[in-house]
Amino acid sequence: MPPAGRSRWAARARTWHAAAVRALPDDQPWVFDLVSPDHARRAAALARHEVLRAEATAARRRANEIWAREGWNRAAENTYQRRLDQTLAGLVDAFCRAEDPVVRAHYAPYAVLYLRWEERFLPELKASWSCSPWTTKEVVLRGLTRGGVPAEQESEIAELIVASLRRPYRCKDWRYAGLLRHVAPVERIAELDDDRARFARHVLAHPGLTITRFSYPRWLAAQPAR
Repeated sequence: MPPAGRSRWAARARTWHAAAVRALPDDQPWVFDLVSPDHARRAAALARHEVLRAEATAARRRANEIWAREGWNRAAENTYQRRLDQTLAGLVDAFCRAEDPVVRAHYAPYAVLYLRWEERFLPELKASWSCSPWTTKEVVLRGLTRGGVPAEQESEIAELIVASLRRPYRCKDWRYAGLLRHVAPVERIAELDDDRARFARHVLAHPGLTITRFSYPRWLAAQPAR
């Protein structure tokens, strides 16, 4: 590899290493007001989140400008990351990156909070999230499916599974089916009578089934005409 190419790869490797070993974010208990039924508390949390998100965006822009002029800069990247970590996005990212079960369990409430925000106040989430809310939803649900649901979050996940079956389908809702191997609100699903609820019961009856985005449409196509 030419020297210039090696130097670029070295810079990227340093960036990835720094991201991998960065300090975990501090707890931000105020973010739970993002799903508060009290409009004033929710509005205050939304305003605070928007200010912090704007600061993170500005820090990202400054870091990119420094990168363009001088190359990767640790101080600029750290400033950006500290700003991001004060938002729910940083806390959700800490959950998704966690390999230590203790760390993962610590940040799991924030991951579940994200799903509750999407379920209860979707327009507010869309207006307050910098990247695709559906991508974040998929990453969170995939992480919970692969790594398991901490016991403290099982009741909330059960609520979210049932809520996803009761409402019209939303993007990435199919990933909730994978959580049925960890959390199975059987009686509540049995009360529902539509195709998606019947598919959920099919998943419960076949715990070894691998769930993909094609699983439900294939199952539905195989059902006899009603």
